[in-house]
Amino acid sequence: QTRKTDMSSPASSPLRTSRHTTDSGIVYRRTTFLSIPPAEFPDLDITNTTPNTSNPFNVFQERLVVATIGLPARGKSYISDSIVRFLRFGGCPARLFNVGKLRRSEGLEGVDAGFFDPKNASAAAHRESMAMQCLDELLAWMPKTGCAVGILDATNTTVERRRKLIDRCRHEAAADPCLRLVFIESVVNDAVLLEQNYRMKLENDDYRGSDAERAAADFRDRVRKYESVYETLTDAEEGPGSPLHYIKLVDARQLVAHNIRGYLGRKVVGLLGNIHLSARTIWIVLGGQTVNDDKGVIGGDPELSAEGESYLDGACQILTSLVAASETKEETLFVLTGTSKRYNDAVNRLHAALDAAVSSGADVPSDRPTLTLAAANDLCEGLMDLTSKAEWESRFPDEAAARSTDRLNYRYPGAGGESYQDLVARVSGIVCILEQSAGDSVVFCDRAVFRSIRGYFLGNPIEEIPFLDIQPGILELKRTSRGFKSSHYNVDVG
Repeated sequence: QTRKTDMSSPASSPLRTSRHTTDSGIVYRRTTFLSIPPAEFPDLDITNTTPNTSNPFNVFQERLVVATIGLPARGKSYISDSIVRFLRFGGCPARLFNVGKLRRSEGLEGVDAGFFDPKNASAAAHRESMAMQCLDELLAWMPKTGCAVGILDATNTTVERRRKLIDRCRHEAAADPCLRLVFIESVVNDAVLLEQNYRMKLENDDYRGSDAERAAADFRDRVRKYESVYETLTDAEEGPGSPLHYIKLVDARQLVAHNIRGYLGRKVVGLLGNIHLSARTIWIVLGGQTVNDDKGVIGGDPELSAEGESYLDGACQILTSLVAASETKEETLFVLTGTSKRYNDAVNRLHAALDAAVSSGADVPSDRPTLTLAAANDLCEGLMDLTSKAEWESRFPDEAAARSTDRLNYRYPGAGGESYQDLVARVSGIVCILEQSAGDSVVFCDRAVFRSIRGYFLGNPIEEIPFLDIQPGILELKRTSRGFKSSHYNVDVG
């Protein structure tokens, strides 16, 4: 029941598949779908295709109430936001109910540490009332079918508070047997990690515009108030007929999962096995123009155009400056991209730019492991590969109309044809790799994958991902106390 993990350490479509090794030693496999004129296949009914509308989160019946446990600045809000982002990205309803946000909405923004003193009876009663109000709002929101997760983001540091949450959720489960309460406790003992979390915490609304030194002193006093009553979660809190379900993270490196069952619960455990609390930056670079782009042709595995080469040279120069200025200062820069030729070209240009920077004495990582994955390739258009958009719309107007009507679920016809639902499923593996990466990361990709990764890290639900506006250039995602903040850098060449 308890697991402990140490985390430190178309048949009718002709295909051409070939294996290539670049001068830099990167191996990739290229598959090309040949264009098939419809006249040559009169019996091929490509309009009779089935959109991908099946989602496990709609099939399984699990409603989870997740209640966080932990002292301030232990990464609870970041963990909570990560769960919400991950589940919404996959199409599961998920929502955060933050007690601190409720307190600030009641005009108690910026209260000093005295408000959190357990000896302050009136303030303690108010805090208890707000926690239960948040839980009531969560339960009122919780859907009654399919999968869903509501997260009560609060300290919940005492056995007494947790018993109230258990009793309230047990009462609700009498009407919905698929509802279950899961505790997630975050313990941080690492002094370096804790100091980083303290600095990030001073960015929140309680300390906006405050003197930094005074804010830090008040926050540390607040932590001491909580420490005086903090009771870590133990199996002793289980009662007859009332099993505990919990996940405990220690320094986001060690994970204990107790009595976690079901599709949804294990999805959450899988995510928490990937995330960590260290600061880092992710840069997503939109791929350069190819010769097919210049001709208006969809897909294929073409070379970069002259404009695409100039654009990537400019992007790599900007990236080199951003990497040199990064506050992470890890010795490794992780690079991830797809298997197409244009991605390999982009990676080689980045390595050349960084090598030149190292030679000139710049402080950039010389260790740059590069991972090439087919999962990072752009959306596959199946039989539409290597056709122009105009040709597609004129020859297959029903397909064009179907895609326009439902861009999320529309799947391109033919072997390998994908929908955005399919793409999000395979990009889930990529975002988990990026969550695992301890240092800074760079991703080279095209628009559909860019939309998916951007949507995940900035919290867009799956329904919005096909419509996200993507501009040429570099998207910077920088870790904050709650998630990631973004900046965009234009590339003014190419």
